[in-house]
This record gives sequence, structure tokens and C-alpha cells, in this order.
Amino acid sequence: MNHQDRKHQILTEAEERGLTTKDLRILTTDPYLVGTEGEYRDAKWAAKLWDEMMAGRRKEIHIRGFHYWIQSRRVAKPNGRIYGDDPIKDWRWLQKVTQIARYLRVGTWDRLVDMKHPNVQDYDIYDSNTGLYITNQTIEDVIRRDLHNMVETLMNRAQQLAPKYQTDGYQTYHLEIWCEKNSMGFIIEPICRRLGAAYQPLVGQSSVKKVDMLARRVIRAAEAGKKIRIWYIADWDRYGWSMVTAVARKLEFIMVDEGIEADVRLTRLALNDNQIEKYDLPKAPKLGEAVVELDALEAIRPGELGEIIKNALNPYMDNQSPRIVQGENAKMKAKLTKMLEQELRPALKKALENVSLDDVDIDVHDVIDPEFTPPERDHEVDEDNDWTYDSNRDWFTQLEEFRKYKESREEEVA
Repeated sequence: MNHQDRKHQILTEAEERGLTTKDLRILTTDPYLVGTEGEYRDAKWAAKLWDEMMAGRRKEIHIRGFHYWIQSRRVAKPNGRIYGDDPIKDWRWLQKVTQIARYLRVGTWDRLVDMKHPNVQDYDIYDSNTGLYITNQTIEDVIRRDLHNMVETLMNRAQQLAPKYQTDGYQTYHLEIWCEKNSMGFIIEPICRRLGAAYQPLVGQSSVKKVDMLARRVIRAAEAGKKIRIWYIADWDRYGWSMVTAVARKLEFIMVDEGIEADVRLTRLALNDNQIEKYDLPKAPKLGEAVVELDALEAIRPGELGEIIKNALNPYMDNQSPRIVQGENAKMKAKLTKMLEQELRPALKKALENVSLDDVDIDVHDVIDPEFTPPERDHEVDEDNDWTYDSNRDWFTQLEEFRKYKESREEEVA
């Protein structure tokens, strides 16, 4: 049943029951009650623009980025007004339109990412099979296969004994990227992981605790003979601008107070005036001032923030010395491999060829008790009926339960 047919069926039965549309509404934007002609029109408008934007992207994006992408295009909304002329009102409107579009199944929104909530950690085992698994392989089959593979296994383990020089100790800089927005983690974290830098995501202003943890890393890095370089990424607004000095000042105080001696430098990496002008990023009024958010950069110039970060970090990476050492390690491993092929492989093959299983007579099926029957999956809980939602209820019974729940909270009397 499509959305409109379901809605018509609900409204018809509600009228027969003497219920109004207000009686049916559990949510402000209730998925069962959306679907006016205007809502379909707006949803199709948003879905078309979403598809246009995603045609040029590979990565997922937050709806905030979609907002800035549309704003940069200066396109007309279905009512004829230019999207972005009133950015705060348009942003709220877009959130509602995209929500309704998904309820109405207008467009494909699978790459719309939720940056606010962490992903679920699911530990269930989706398996209902409790019967007996019987293999057709015999013990002799398995042993002979493993004996055949054992030569290669032992050769590989012997090759791992090749001496090698360490390649991790050549970095003379400890590098960190700090970002006021956790939503940028999908860009920043992979780069930091690949380059061996620290990544500190934040949600707004940094706490003293986070700066104190930075000071502990400064101590460890200084003890390892490293210099410390930190880049800060934030929105272009007065709050984002002040966050850089806030962290720097707190760090300075802790270092002075504890007598920490280290070569530490911290600066703002993005967003800045030059980047806003270079990428023609739209500004939006917020609390009476013009601001530019990081989401705008990622939406309008996908991948550019990643390039900015890599360009900042790469000069501090000593890639030449590890490559020289890796080359020498490869030579030593090649020499050992040649020695093992000449001496060890023939000895292993000869030893394993003499293994005999002729006197072994074991059938794994002999361990099965023919009298045993696995229990059926029938564990049930004697449940009460006070669940807020129960899919076994009919639609109008469930509606009444929702209404009871909403009315159950008593307001405190002062």
C-alpha cells in the first residue's frame, strides 16, 4: 500500500470513529499525516537537487552540507524565492522538507549521514539454526590438506625471522589536528591515522581536561626528542576564532605552571578569510553576525578540507629515511628467503611426506548420540502489556497507547 492510500484509509476510519486529524497527530511532523500536494512538490524539489549534488560526490554528507550546497547555487525554491536569502528560515525549512521526502519515499537519501548520533553497536547473532551441522570431510582429508599447506606456513614463519631495522623513529615532529566539529571526523581521522598524527575532535569550546591531556602528550613527545605542531580547525565566526587562543592560552598556562619544557607551536588551519574568498563560501547570519561553517567547505568543495590538512602535515613527515631503511630490510628478507628455499623447503617436504595415517581409523560421525534431540527455540517471557509500542496492536489501539503515554507526564506545580 502506498503512502496516499494508507493515509486515506486512516483518515476514513478515523472519521468513522469520530476522531479528528488533531487526534491522530502524535508527532509535529507525523509520518502518517504528511503528503499534501505542496509537501510532494517540495520533496521532489529537494530530491532533485540532492541527486545533482551527489552525482559529483563519492562520500556521504550531512544535511548541513546540503544546505550550503543549495545556498551556493542561488536556486529558486518552489515558492519562487531564492534559497539562502533567509538562511536561518531556509535551513529549518530544508530540514523539514528532507524529513518529509524520506517519509514519502521521494528520492534516494542513502548517503545522507547522521553526524549527531554514533552508529549502533549490534552484538546480536541473526541465526535461528539449532540443528546438527555434519561435515562431509574426514579427519584424513583435513590432516592431509593441512600437511600440504604446512610447508608454506612454516616457510612464511621462518621468513618473518629476517632481521629488520626500525622505521618508526625518524619522525622529529609530533603532529595534531584539533577540530571544533565532530562531524568532520570522517575526513580528518583517516588522514591522521595514515600519517601518524593525533586527532582531537571537539564539540565547541575545548575543556581544560582536553588541554591537560594535550599537555601529557607534549611531555611524552618532548621526552622522545620531538617538536610539537598543532593545527586548529573551526568555523569562521567569533566563537571559532576565539577557540584557537583559548586552547593555546590554557596550554601555555599548564606548561608554565608545571615547568614543561618543549618546542610547541599552535595555529589556525581553517577556516580563514583567504579560504572563504578562494572557494567562494556563502556566509550565513547567526546571532547577529555573518558566519561560515566548515560544512559549507565540504559541501561546495568536496575533499578540499582533506587536501588542506594533508598539505599542512606532509612537510613535517620524513618519508625518505623510512624508505631507505625499508629498502635495506627488503634486501635482507630476500637473502633469507633464498637461503630458506635452498635449505629448509626440501627438508620440510621430505619430513612431511613420511607422515602415515594408514593405522588411523576414526569416523567423526561416531560421536553423534542418535538419542539426542536439540531443544526447539521456544524461550518466551511472560510479559506485561505496558510497552509504549507493540507491533501486535492494531493501528488505532496503538494510537491510543501513544496518546496515553504523552498524557502520562504530569507537570510540576510550583
